[in-house]
Amino acid sequence: MPASAAAGALPRHAARREDLRRAVHAASGVLGPLALWLPGRAGAWLLGALAAAALLLEAGRRARPVVRRAVETVAGSLFRPDEAGGLSGPTTLALGYAAAWWLFPPRAAATAIVVAALADPAAALAGRRFGRGEGKSAAGSLACALVAGAVILAGGAGAPAAAAGALVAALVERAPWRAADNLLVPLAAGATLTLLSPP
Repeated sequence: MPASAAAGALPRHAARREDLRRAVHAASGVLGPLALWLPGRAGAWLLGALAAAALLLEAGRRARPVVRRAVETVAGSLFRPDEAGGLSGPTTLALGYAAAWWLFPPRAAATAIVVAALADPAAALAGRRFGRGEGKSAAGSLACALVAGAVILAGGAGAPAAAAGALVAALVERAPWRAADNLLVPLAAGATLTLLSPP
């Protein structure tokens, strides 16, 4: 059966929007290595500035119609219909990245950012393909865990940290309220790596 005919399949325009969101979400992972590469506190300033800009845009698009129209023109396809009244996914992701960078050592934070960038889209893709219409599926959680573990290993952590990070990422990715995983995955992965990886 084609994916579009599967139970719970999204309309074509919604599926395209979700594919674009996942691509941008995955691409945002470059911010972790970039912040790590930048000298001194430049990485913290970069991620902090992105989070502040996202919050300002959120406030502006609610308070000023001209700002809302500009945001919708430039990036409207990245917003889900239900994000008009609350923090959007891109904003919570920016906040999660900045919080991870401020709270954890740079290498742990950079790895956690890449985990959040790649594991969540992997979970969404696997859930859409194999999850039988479930909002959060076992297939998605498995994909999240596998990708998170691989990223942590590639970042130089040992197998225990990778296994623990994969488990924690998969658990918090299943948070029931929308976009919470954008905050929780980088924080949980960063905390796990800080605790289990050598200094």
